[in-house]
Amino acid sequence: MTLVVTAGHVDHGKSTLVRALTGTDPDRLAEEKRRGLTIDLGFAHAVTPLGNTISFVDVPGHIDFIRTMVSGLNGINVALLVIDAAEGWKPQTQEHAAILSVLGISHGVVALTKCDKVDEQILLEREDEIRKHLAGSHVQWQAIVRTSAHSGAGLEDLLTALDDSHLATSDNDQRSRPRLFIDRVFTMKGAGTVVTGTLDNGVVHTDDQLSVARTGKTVRVREIQTHGSSAQQCMSGSRCALNLAGIEVDELRRGDALVIAQQWHITNVFDAELHALDSLERPVTHRGSYTVHIGTNMQAATIRVLQADLINPGESRNIRVRFTEPIAIAPFDKFLLRDTSTNITIGGGTILDVAPRNRIGRSAPDGTIEKQLFGRGFISVEEAQRLTGITIEPTVGPWVVCEAELQQCITELEDQLATGSVDIARLTVSERDVLSSLGGVVIENGIARNTAVADPLLSHPYVNMMKEAGLTPPDTGTLDRNIIRQLVHRKVLFEHDNIAFHSEVLLGLRPTLSELWSVFPEGFTMSALRDRLTITRKHAVPLATCLDKVGLTKRDGDRRTRGHLWS
Repeated sequence: MTLVVTAGHVDHGKSTLVRALTGTDPDRLAEEKRRGLTIDLGFAHAVTPLGNTISFVDVPGHIDFIRTMVSGLNGINVALLVIDAAEGWKPQTQEHAAILSVLGISHGVVALTKCDKVDEQILLEREDEIRKHLAGSHVQWQAIVRTSAHSGAGLEDLLTALDDSHLATSDNDQRSRPRLFIDRVFTMKGAGTVVTGTLDNGVVHTDDQLSVARTGKTVRVREIQTHGSSAQQCMSGSRCALNLAGIEVDELRRGDALVIAQQWHITNVFDAELHALDSLERPVTHRGSYTVHIGTNMQAATIRVLQADLINPGESRNIRVRFTEPIAIAPFDKFLLRDTSTNITIGGGTILDVAPRNRIGRSAPDGTIEKQLFGRGFISVEEAQRLTGITIEPTVGPWVVCEAELQQCITELEDQLATGSVDIARLTVSERDVLSSLGGVVIENGIARNTAVADPLLSHPYVNMMKEAGLTPPDTGTLDRNIIRQLVHRKVLFEHDNIAFHSEVLLGLRPTLSELWSVFPEGFTMSALRDRLTITRKHAVPLATCLDKVGLTKRDGDRRTRGHLWS
């Protein structure tokens, strides 16, 4: 589906043209019909000669309603700039064209209306005038089509041109998280609360659970309609009406976003690149009263220019934007900034970071994944996807981390391994996952070491002596306590009351313990262990305690049951 927004000066025939193309009157309010101009968003659709559906968003052109026009640009693929052949380029034409450009609308078509009321010479002059004004625009204007809603001339050519513009657009947005910015809220008898909007991500199905980003309120999608027909789902880029259960009409308003809970980052601050319009009479600074528009959301905001004091007309710089009510946004969302006091458009641009961490003087966002993740450490895949807005694979284990911080962690671990061993009990969970990913590292009894680096402690004579001593080792009180303590710390030995057993000796008792539990399913006693191994109480008591420590057994009163190593 192609989503087309109309733009242009008041009374240049936008609504009339849409009605001629679609057979639907986009002016839905009685006041609109009385005054003869569009004061709220209107919607209609048509089928092109190629069989594609085009959905039109007809927006107001009157200067008092410019904010309503901005809210209609959410999710737009193609722009339709409407210009009266008799009047030509007007101030509102200029402002609308500038808004389309800074909001990143990539392709567009110009409709020259009321062509049956002027002669050929005027038409040629208008076409030349339009080309001059649109030269240098970021929008790729595909064609200028002469039309007449009265006679029907050029309407089919216009639909074909819009079709061509849609085919020329490249939809690179692969985000699968649904978000619907609400542009209308109303109630219907027998149905309850209904909202309309453009779904700019993912898919929404009937019975889906959605969340209102501003309040966190959960709602259920009772019914979906697209272009007046019931549907089981609504696809990304489609206009839709959702009948919602679990919420009253006065709990919602235009500008609210419906999302799936936990999939979106909800925030009231972001860093972005702002392109200031060439037409501004003075630079943009933090002083002033501003309004920020994102989707259909509009609210008062403050700005700070990052690493600079101002932005000159025609320049692009990064800014930080703060506002009061949180909304669901993602990097590369478009926004518009207007001066509240003068009621003019300042500029627009692209969100680069939805959770800025650095101070104003140090922040330098560029929209890359590396910059967005830097300084956040090891985070879950879910959090990384909320911050970046895209599907991300784990970097190591279940974690996502930027390359710089991953390399720092690897370097620190390798430095420790190069000078000795690493007790994994002292590492964080993410550090353990990084350690496990390193080559040439072996982990034994909770101690990691580099196989390329000889460990003098493991070749100490005590190690072999304790292994050969088996179940009747010597009293460690007669040995070097410093060496014994290191071996116990490394979990090579397990000690109790100056009697230490080698870990391999303990683990080698698995078959014997299984036999004891087959005879004593409720757990065996100390005497049963002593008799089965034919050892004295001097060694049996420390042995039972060390079996508990290593995890082979678990003490339960005077009996031993299976420890965690059996699970």
